[in-house]
Amino acid sequence: MKRFGVMLASLGLAACAGQPLVQAPLGADRDGHGCIPSAGYTWSTARQACIRVWEEGITLSGVQDETAAYVVLSLDGTQAEVFLPVKTSPLILSRSFTEDGPCWTQPESPWRLLRPAQGWRLWKDGVLLYQASNPPAR
Repeated sequence: MKRFGVMLASLGLAACAGQPLVQAPLGADRDGHGCIPSAGYTWSTARQACIRVWEEGITLSGVQDETAAYVVLSLDGTQAEVFLPVKTSPLILSRSFTEDGPCWTQPESPWRLLRPAQGWRLWKDGVLLYQASNPPAR
């Protein structure tokens, strides 16, 4: 009886082995904007285009951990779109100017993006969370 069960299981596995796996064609996972997430593309409100944030954005390193955030500026620089590792939708911040340089904020938002002379700084509730140095001059 035990042999019969093993034989039946073997026949079942052999029958399944010949079946091809059904896979969606590449690019079939387009989102509502036509971006292809499986290829790393996401919609950027600031750019009004599908982008790869690590290619188009400024990489900010975590101050307290190994995470990264990405900042994508609109073509005219008036908007900063911040992609955070812990937030599902990006932040959209608007530019103003301070004595320390450009600053992107939003009313009622705890987030503040600064670009002082030494680089980029992203703050939340007055705590520096992410930063990036300016690249060296050529």
